[in-house]
Amino acid sequence: MSHSGVLCVLIRHIIVVLGASVLLSISLALNAEQNQQSKPQSPVLKVANSHAWRPFSYLDDNQQPKGILIDFWKEFGKRNGYQIEFVLTDWQDSIDAVRNGEADVHAGLLQSPERLAFMDFGTPLFSIDTQVFFSQALTGVSADYVLAGDTDHTVGVVQGGYEEEFMRTEFPNVTLQLFRNNQAMLDAALSEEIQAFVADLQVANYYLYTTTNQNLFVPVRHLYTEMLYAGFAKGNTALLNQIDNKFAWLDEDTKRQLLNRWVYYDVETVYPVYLLPTLFVFGVIIAISYIMLLKRTVKQKTRALQAANDLLQDQAITDSLTLLHNRRYFYQCLYGQMRDIKGITLMVFDIDDFKAFNDGFGHAHGDEVICFVAQTARSLLTNDAVVARIGGEEFAVLQYFSSAERALAQGKLLCNEISRQSLGLFNHPSMPVTISLGVAYYPNGMPHSEIVDADKAMYQAKKQGKNCAVLNVFD
Repeated sequence: MSHSGVLCVLIRHIIVVLGASVLLSISLALNAEQNQQSKPQSPVLKVANSHAWRPFSYLDDNQQPKGILIDFWKEFGKRNGYQIEFVLTDWQDSIDAVRNGEADVHAGLLQSPERLAFMDFGTPLFSIDTQVFFSQALTGVSADYVLAGDTDHTVGVVQGGYEEEFMRTEFPNVTLQLFRNNQAMLDAALSEEIQAFVADLQVANYYLYTTTNQNLFVPVRHLYTEMLYAGFAKGNTALLNQIDNKFAWLDEDTKRQLLNRWVYYDVETVYPVYLLPTLFVFGVIIAISYIMLLKRTVKQKTRALQAANDLLQDQAITDSLTLLHNRRYFYQCLYGQMRDIKGITLMVFDIDDFKAFNDGFGHAHGDEVICFVAQTARSLLTNDAVVARIGGEEFAVLQYFSSAERALAQGKLLCNEISRQSLGLFNHPSMPVTISLGVAYYPNGMPHSEIVDADKAMYQAKKQGKNCAVLNVFD
């Protein structure tokens, strides 16, 4: 055979081999695509929040979402089979993203009258504290003087944040300087462009304690302690109920674990400068403890006795069914100094038609209803509120509010949430659990130590058809 003939045979073999390889590659690709399509796809949930709200929500140096709320929603997706996509931007833009449908849910924000006009709120997550911070240059200047607008000092706030709305409502005469986000505001503060700002305590501490001058700003006035909620576009009830029903796992222990997990991460990354001194102190403590072993044993026994006494004390002031405070403790607070606080508010409410639950479903179910109302009310109120069960199905709340309108808004929130959440919990949709609530607001403190004023307001609510709140103001 000639050289040209051999060459032709080789070329034909090569073409055959290449063709078989191409067909095999196409077959494998088609099989992989079919397998991929046969796998169920996880639903995507787009969650919006700020990209500069440390430690709650922010983008790290690699532009990855980090923070407490990020962990909350990642855990939600993991437990419920959602693929979470975060939409992190400036604060106002994050709210607009939910309103415009660019995001499904806002990771966490505070309720306000203005926001209630265009947003619905779902599951309460956890509370935050907000304060006014002054620089050292304002040492000796009264916070009341600045907040009254009697000086030329401006106060920094985040544009579109709850702080801006609160300041415009409560301190209308002060001049506000708006910033796109907390990072921009704290940068301006640390560069001494502003001498006062309003921020969440956790956020301010995060930024201030990572600077070389930690004492440049100090908190001078507590403004409020409010609850963060998941936020939805107004009218998107189907998604709100769908998400709310998947938050049953978020009990107090789980919240604490998620918060603590992030706090430990924060300590490791934000405060490494204290690591060696802390280890040294622990070494000294261990050495002293070893030398004073006998004294420590005595102290342990003393602490055990004290713990037993504390337990007995707790049992004496705790309602055994609901684990709220009992009537005895509530009246101790009412007789004490709390009633002298200006803006103190007394709420009294009971469960509407409670006898029908006992008669129709049994006393065990009646106890479940009482516990549901107690737990829901406790989750919706701030930590400084005194909440107690003072009768069979009757409850009372003692709390400070800056205005009668805010007190009434809280009362309405209790009514609405108890009614709404009961529909998804109990198997009697035609008979939701509702409450009638009376609010007695004392702008100058309570002149007496009785619940009669709030009690009368509660019966007014009964006469108005139940499942509502009635406010009476007593100057």
